[in-house]
Amino acid sequence: MEKIILGTGSYFNVRSGNSVSIQGNGGRAWGYNGPFYGKLAPRLETYVPYSRRYHQLLELKEQAVDLKEYLEFKEKIENQFIEDYYETRLKNLDVEELLCNLYNMYGKDIILLGSQHFIDFCPRRLVADYIELKTGIYIPEVGVNMGGEVEFINPIRYKKRLEKVIGRK
Repeated sequence: MEKIILGTGSYFNVRSGNSVSIQGNGGRAWGYNGPFYGKLAPRLETYVPYSRRYHQLLELKEQAVDLKEYLEFKEKIENQFIEDYYETRLKNLDVEELLCNLYNMYGKDIILLGSQHFIDFCPRRLVADYIELKTGIYIPEVGVNMGGEVEFINPIRYKKRLEKVIGRK
């Protein structure tokens, strides 16, 4: 089970390998034309409100407002997304069934792709941390160059924030 998912990555830093998009548009907006697993894509009722608030966050950043205010708003909108994504995608997800489905469809050493750079908030990391919570399997963030060399990247972790959401439900 551990080698089904090699890691998570972005369209920007995974240039080769067994990649599968979990982005709502399958990565087409970023020039990705590979496989797409839509059952992990954020639903519109999760994504649209987050997108609106994220644009507000960018405005705050551009206005050079108080850093504390910016970080508090950032955490607030991420927490809301985590809660909404959990409710609409993760809550009823059978992780073992997911891993079997991914294996049957795409084989081993899959890299789940999303659109954000590794330092930015992205649902692919929620999926990775949720799988870890349910199975104990750690899924790293990776970059892969055109030659297939894999670089392991220290990811942003949402495990504790997910645990809080799960604990409230």
